[in-house]
Order: sequence, then structure tokens, then C-alpha cells
Amino acid sequence: MTNFFMIPNEVFDLQLKPVQFAVLCYIMRCCDKSNTCYPSMRKIAEACSISETTARKSIYELCERNIISKAGGFSMGKFGKIQSAPYVYSVNPNFFDEGFGRENLIASFA
Repeated sequence: MTNFFMIPNEVFDLQLKPVQFAVLCYIMRCCDKSNTCYPSMRKIAEACSISETTARKSIYELCERNIISKAGGFSMGKFGKIQSAPYVYSVNPNFFDEGFGRENLIASFA
């Protein structure tokens, strides 16, 4: 385990709100080598010192801009009942490509 994680310099070109930036950084901190993680909404909110509602809104906005993706939330239980399951967050693999920030910024304001 390492004491640091890397964020591309172009993240500053995305013009994220401070809350969105904090949530993105926390998700990236939690990600494994495949750029996926599954922290709970409560854990994200606690780590970023924000409410769960604000965390949900920030994640929604990051997903809308295709910076991260969210999957899961419900699964089929043992007897066919729907039950809650953790969300799986993935950082867009293109996020680390040069030019992603610029393209995303242009798409955001289009």
C-alpha cells in the first residue's frame, strides 16, 4: 500500500467545484489498479466532510460529465428478492489520457 495517489494535471482544466474535486480525489484514492472501487455514500461523505446528499449530487455531476461511472446499487437476493448492494465506481479510463480535460470541458459547456 502506498501513501499517495496521482491525479493528472489536467484535472484543473475541468473546472470542477471544490466538492466535486474532493469527491473525485477520494474515489481515485480508493480505486484499485483497475480504477474501480466501492466506498459507501456515507464513507465518501465522511471522508470529504460533506453531507450524503451533497456527495450524491457530486457523484451524479461527475457521472454526467463522464469523468466517473457508477454501477450497481441493487442485486438479486438468494430467494429472488431485490436487495441493496454497494455501488461500484469506475474512473473513466480516458481520464489519464492527454487532452481529456480539454475535451470534457468543451463538452460540458456545449
